[in-house]
Amino acid sequence: MKRIDQLEGLRGLLAVWVVVVHLLPASGIEPEGLGQFQVLFNEKIRVQIFCIMSGFVIFMMMSSTRENYGAYLMRRLKRIYPAYMLAFVLSILTAGIAYQALLTADFESIRNAGRLKILDESFLNWPYHVIAHATLLHGVNPEQWLPLGSYAFLGQGWNISTEFQFYVIAPVAFFFLHQPLRWLRALFVLAGLAAWWLLRHWPNGSLVSYFAIYFVAGIASYYLWQRRWEDRRLVNPITVTLAAILAGFLDLAIGGWVFVFGYAVLIRDQGRAKDPVTRFLEQPAMMFLGTISYSLYLLHMIPLYGWMYVLNDQDLSQPAYFAILSTLTFASAIPLALVSQKYVEQAFYRSKTHRLPDGRSKAAGETPQASRP
Repeated sequence: MKRIDQLEGLRGLLAVWVVVVHLLPASGIEPEGLGQFQVLFNEKIRVQIFCIMSGFVIFMMMSSTRENYGAYLMRRLKRIYPAYMLAFVLSILTAGIAYQALLTADFESIRNAGRLKILDESFLNWPYHVIAHATLLHGVNPEQWLPLGSYAFLGQGWNISTEFQFYVIAPVAFFFLHQPLRWLRALFVLAGLAAWWLLRHWPNGSLVSYFAIYFVAGIASYYLWQRRWEDRRLVNPITVTLAAILAGFLDLAIGGWVFVFGYAVLIRDQGRAKDPVTRFLEQPAMMFLGTISYSLYLLHMIPLYGWMYVLNDQDLSQPAYFAILSTLTFASAIPLALVSQKYVEQAFYRSKTHRLPDGRSKAAGETPQASRP
């Protein structure tokens, strides 16, 4: 599929946003103390947007790539698993430093205390956590079986399981939603609603049912993208902005997506001038960050904890601590993510198992960052 530059830049923005959100409590800054900006630092809003993007991109990919279920699933695994396991193993190896960094933190934080509790549980049941993460079941296992199992060692890795759960069911959804018989499509939708209703309170907040509305929003966006909007006078910058604002009152993640996606439609179909947000997202720096966003998302806590360990007990003021920690974390995490993206992500995804006999990629035209968080 052809890359949509705005979405590539959005992915980079979201990855940076995640790092900043994790830097704040490391410096003793709680989102609750940020007043009206608190909502921007909700722990899961960025992941919710990632889920919307995944719903959109995976359906786009399946519409242009015909392959059997096994080949599809293996390709999805090779997309996310190597970098994820690299981050998980490195996080285990550096868990002692992370624990000491949190234990000796200069500034108290509720979230830092929560991270310490996660590491306590991680050390206590480490063999089971390793098995759960290696099989991507850490987002499925009930909480009472393995307390805090979704976050063990690699806290931000909880949603990799959520993402893979969606990959597993997406081809089934695509198949039924493209059936010519309306009653069969309707039956599938009803079955999906029933499954969501039964699983909406599953004792693990990383189950795909908790993010179903966001994946569905992405799937709906795919069907909207398949249409042409050249002659739709009601689809214009004013209506797109109003729709984004209204959606934002209900759900901030969906509202943000409506704005970016809506303007992408206007630019593609109506030749509209690019809005400031689109121009920002298409900047080379944002596109670069989009390229390394998955590895940056997975790996940034390793240098963050390392620099916390170094900076603790240096008698720094809170603003100075936050500024220095942020600078050092980004200066370390970006090169680390670039190495991972080049030598782990690309190396596995471009392996021979992904080549057709004539040497072409099995998913010709698919952007390497198509559906990763």
